Amino acid sequence: MKTSRNLGLVAVVVFVISHFLPAYGGGSGFACFGVCSNMLLGHDTEILSGGWFYYSGFAISNIIFPVLVLALFVTNKSRKLRSVVSVVFFLHVLSWSVLHVFQQPSQLNEIKIGYYVWLIAYGLLVAAHLWKEPGESLESNPLERSVV
Repeated sequence: MKTSRNLGLVAVVVFVISHFLPAYGGGSGFACFGVCSNMLLGHDTEILSGGWFYYSGFAISNIIFPVLVLALFVTNKSRKLRSVVSVVFFLHVLSWSVLHVFQQPSQLNEIKIGYYVWLIAYGLLVAAHLWKEPGESLESNPLERSVV
């Protein structure tokens, strides 16, 4: 099996595990997803506000995560787009810890192991989409094969 697909499978396992672990304060990853989903639906904040965009991004990234993994198995098309989207999601997830570092006083101690496992899952997803198998670039462009 391709390394990118293996990375994708590991990312899914890590992603699922992260939702069962304590992630923030006293809540699990599932609880955090519930809070962000409620915000996405406009239950806990004003739609189109800054907070709505930020927290909805977490819910959307959780929903799109399995789609991006599935894409590793079913298509080689739109690889650059999928790579960019996975990097954007990774940076968005990373921003949560960055915001907590710069709060006064720092609230980094509120972030629990589930968040870090979740972040690792997104890092693995990025690696899976950026991974190039040996000889893959020659297969992707028929003109390169004919010249070589």
